[in-house]
Amino acid sequence: MRIKVSPPKANITPAATARGRRVAAPVAQSTARRVSKTSIASTVNNANQGSSGLTGYSIDLTDAAGETAFAKLSEARHAAHGIAGPSAARSATASFKKLDAESAALAHLDQALASDAVKKFARPKIETADSDFKSLGAEASPLTHSTVVKFRQQFNKIPVYGSLVIVELDRNNACLGINSTLGTPSGVKHVANISPAAALATAAKAAGVRATSVNETPRLYYYFDQHESKWRLTYIIENVTTVRAKNKIKGASDAPIKDYVVDGHSGKLVAALPRIATMAASVEIVKDANNKSRKITVETLPGNQRQMHDAVLNVTTYGFNFKDPSTQGSLLPGALYVAPPSPWPLEAIGAHANGTAVAKFLRDVVLRNNIDNRGGEMISTVNCWDRAEGVVPPKQWQNAYWNGVQMVYGQILFPDGTLFSVASMLDVVGHEMFHGVTDFTSRLEYVTQSGALNESYSDIFGVIIANWGKALKNWKWDIGVGFDGPGTALRNIEDPTLHGQPKHMNNFHTATPPFTYERNDYGHVHDNSGIHNFAAFNIMTAMDAGQLLFTKKEIAAMFFIALTVHLSRTSQFSDSRRGMVAAARSLFRGNSAALLAKKVKAVEDGFDAVGIA
Repeated sequence: MRIKVSPPKANITPAATARGRRVAAPVAQSTARRVSKTSIASTVNNANQGSSGLTGYSIDLTDAAGETAFAKLSEARHAAHGIAGPSAARSATASFKKLDAESAALAHLDQALASDAVKKFARPKIETADSDFKSLGAEASPLTHSTVVKFRQQFNKIPVYGSLVIVELDRNNACLGINSTLGTPSGVKHVANISPAAALATAAKAAGVRATSVNETPRLYYYFDQHESKWRLTYIIENVTTVRAKNKIKGASDAPIKDYVVDGHSGKLVAALPRIATMAASVEIVKDANNKSRKITVETLPGNQRQMHDAVLNVTTYGFNFKDPSTQGSLLPGALYVAPPSPWPLEAIGAHANGTAVAKFLRDVVLRNNIDNRGGEMISTVNCWDRAEGVVPPKQWQNAYWNGVQMVYGQILFPDGTLFSVASMLDVVGHEMFHGVTDFTSRLEYVTQSGALNESYSDIFGVIIANWGKALKNWKWDIGVGFDGPGTALRNIEDPTLHGQPKHMNNFHTATPPFTYERNDYGHVHDNSGIHNFAAFNIMTAMDAGQLLFTKKEIAAMFFIALTVHLSRTSQFSDSRRGMVAAARSLFRGNSAALLAKKVKAVEDGFDAVGIA
């Protein structure tokens, strides 16, 4: 399986005011809540494990360890305004309530960075500038009934690649928590020596295309080069369609869309980052006994015709008649399924029913309006055949991907000559569609640990969606059931070692740069995802007094908030741990202190068990 993506840079609803504006207001605290902080160690700096060059830190209102620090922040502001006693808290709450969310969030962030009360959380500085923070916008978080404001760190108006600060606010704009991933790109000149046009030409050459065919504008970033373990000033050109070399591994191919990173001083290519998840396919498949018809919603047309479009969920299904989605992509989505003829083809039933199941999960469970969160049409096309990944046997293409607009599905040829569509596997459909959600939100890089997280979160939601109709105690933990024949699976999150994956950091599959598809699967992203998968399994199955600690709705919400709110492009395993803890604290603030502590500890224990600190 693989995914092609071409999403916008963020999925955030911007506020109407205070875009990137500096605000010199004090930090308010909610009088109804305890205040505290949590600190997390910096990310892993082992090149073999993949380092983002960034440091993570979080502070939250529910952790008693930070109560003193937050109290000092409040006291410092009250003293500056000459206010004391109960009137101080009332005055602070009233002043923040009048601000828009972005202005209030930036004020909270500024005070936390400047105060000695939070010594481990300081504003990074380089030779030419202090950190500044540009708002990416504010959005309501319906799962936590709070508002989340995201910021990107920058120096000299140049953003730090992969940086992210999340400030969570209550309905009065009081700060509920801050989670940050920040960098310090010291020793790097902030003026580029080459032009954007020269950088674009370098990227086009690497992609094997003409520069005139690349529509994206090169943008400057401070970028941490994992290969050399140093910061660079770079141009990044996103979503460049590449000319792929002939596939050397049966059933798999390199990503056809990449982001290119070009050194802004030397003009040399630094990295080619895949934007599409890839997965080696299997061979010699027999028919899966799970092939079955499903209840679907279609539109009725004049003349007693029906078409495969669910108008309520905005889900539509097409056929491609075994055309090549790479070389004939302009013909997508193909032909809309219309009946008669009757009955519907089994592959169309699978795609339509499973696409509907994912749409319902997104809308009803995690409260997201389809993949793009804007109610965009969820299109599936079945009977696709990418010749670059093999032409023998004919029509078999054991793959699927999201191309930024729609899902594209291949099929498995069974010994009896029948074809079984990949779209008929709900866990696989959930996995692939969540790659699309990832690229509309955190946009995790598909290399090393961030790439393993990209794969793992898709596995996690593939499992959750496929099991949603069952009681949690009866869940199955396989991914890709039947992909290699009856009784087989691609992965298992309960025991990743069943399919050759590690499940502890002691067995992390290391890779030496450069991280490429053919050399090392971009840093063993498909292998090392097993470690994070096993941490997820430990959390999902955590017990308390002989009972499961979390409900399935709580599990879905925790992982969704961690992925879509707290992770950024270069997040590492430790960042996911911090994000999951932050998600738990946010979701369960209304629980008793004892129950909240149990849930947070269960998350931490899940990561401890696999060696992710």
